[in-house]
Amino acid sequence: MRTMAFTLLALSLLWIRCGTNTEEPVFPVFSALAAVSAPAIVSVSSVQNDSVSPSRQEFNVTYYITNQEEGFVGYNLYISSSTTAAQGAFVTLSGEPYLEDGIPPSFKHVGASTSTASADLQTQRIIHFEAPPAPKSFQLCELYYFRMTAVLRTGLQSNPSAEQSACAATSPGLCPSGTPCNP
Repeated sequence: MRTMAFTLLALSLLWIRCGTNTEEPVFPVFSALAAVSAPAIVSVSSVQNDSVSPSRQEFNVTYYITNQEEGFVGYNLYISSSTTAAQGAFVTLSGEPYLEDGIPPSFKHVGASTSTASADLQTQRIIHFEAPPAPKSFQLCELYYFRMTAVLRTGLQSNPSAEQSACAATSPGLCPSGTPCNP
């Protein structure tokens, strides 16, 4: 009986000491509970790329760097051909962020300082609806919806920004009647 009590006491002391070989956890628990503020897209505008094709449409996404969280690495961009405003959540066709180079986040801003000064406005050219390796171009006179999320080094993402829509035409009035850009 004493041997069993001693064994239980030794095991409980060992169990209590288990995991105390470091001063802090590798992945801090509080970081999973901390909220990441959502970014804001200032504007999305259609740009015609005549050097490739007269009907080739691209978009300029303009935003400020506003996230100050520790471990902030950049923003992921999500593009959809249908609105999600009524759904309350954002899901792209593939469910994946737009990654031009295949490496997240879409727009890298490691160590960038936050600012809303007009001189610090960021503009990124988006040349495909779906990024390589199987790129899909934007279709002329179609409506596209854009959202961004802030990304931390731990993989934590913010809620998506407010949805911005833009027509894939520099002059939507010239689109045929009945298209999303000219209903």
